[in-house]
Amino acid sequence: MNEMPKLIVILTVICCVCSALLAAVFKLTEGPIAQSLELRTAKAAQLVLPAGCAIPEKAERDGVSYFVGKRDGKTVAVAIEGRSNNGYGGEVRLMVGLGTDGKLVSFEVVQASETPGLGSKMKDDAFKKPIRGRDFSKPWKVKKDGGDVDAITAATISSRAAMECIADAVAKYERIKEAL
Repeated sequence: MNEMPKLIVILTVICCVCSALLAAVFKLTEGPIAQSLELRTAKAAQLVLPAGCAIPEKAERDGVSYFVGKRDGKTVAVAIEGRSNNGYGGEVRLMVGLGTDGKLVSFEVVQASETPGLGSKMKDDAFKKPIRGRDFSKPWKVKKDGGDVDAITAATISSRAAMECIADAVAKYERIKEAL
């Protein structure tokens, strides 16, 4: 019976030491992880803008961060991050290129934990190509949900999440387009 308080103290000390180590590692890695995500986001923004655009300028308006793509001093497209919490593996974040002509330029995956070989195919050109140049005033839904976008075979949930990301980016674009 005298062993019980001793065990409680030992376990408490072990938990405190482990918690302190975990907090220290978190603090050490927090900055580099944020910088890496920022760099990945900027690279994705450049990839989704039309060819020939200058290096995109980051801007913010009405709580929306976006990158402006200009050609010959004129805004031709913006890159906005769209999000969905309904991916198969959790949150999906896409950088979406939206032309000032009302058409989708392209999109790149910024963050996703989708099933390798299935949901991860949203990165592939086979999924992107049919929707590039699509008028973004149309509903962004897969055929299974009454839309006109073909879902990735065996990855409907991931396809829906991608469409939700694009719809989110379009909604953000609508809020800021007057400033362009």
